[in-house]
Amino acid sequence: MESIAVVLVAFLLGSIPTAYLMGRALKGIDVRDAGSGNSGALNAGRQLGKGVGVLVLALDAGKGVLALVIGQALQVPTLTLYVAAVLAVAGHNYSPFLRFRGGKGAATVLGISALMLWQITAIAVLAGAFLLVVTRRPVWSMAGVFVLLNILTIATAQSAGLIALCLVLSFMVAAVHFSRQRADLLPALKSGDWRRIMNTD
Repeated sequence: MESIAVVLVAFLLGSIPTAYLMGRALKGIDVRDAGSGNSGALNAGRQLGKGVGVLVLALDAGKGVLALVIGQALQVPTLTLYVAAVLAVAGHNYSPFLRFRGGKGAATVLGISALMLWQITAIAVLAGAFLLVVTRRPVWSMAGVFVLLNILTIATAQSAGLIALCLVLSFMVAAVHFSRQRADLLPALKSGDWRRIMNTD
């Protein structure tokens, strides 16, 4: 029963549409109506200010952390924690409060990985920050974070469960990104327009 409660709470926590609520509260807008159309920290920062974007990033990461902390406090099995992590990200990406259209889950995944693998996450985030300075493209910076996160998880011989979880969560983020950008990405890929590909976010 506790395991069921933990995974349900994880999904509900993930479903809280932080960026959307901030947009409504601060400017009376729906952040999905402008910019990338994404209900996440990056789009919130562009429309509501960098400070708000950072706050949304922290809150979205906190959703993943809290979901796992609750599970740990109740001493549920490790597999339940992994399922809770997946459902927290799924809730963020497909929030029932937003008709199942939420964010991409990147911040929530980073919160989860920071709790489970903080050293690896710290290294990956620092590398991502460097990429951001060099490329000035947040999407490629984040891609670098997730690629390195998976490489380091495998290279440091983490458990098979953690490796699988990291791969699944990364796939969830990538799948949402590409599904929402396919109108731009598919023509660009077919034509070999790498500048257009690099500029998608």
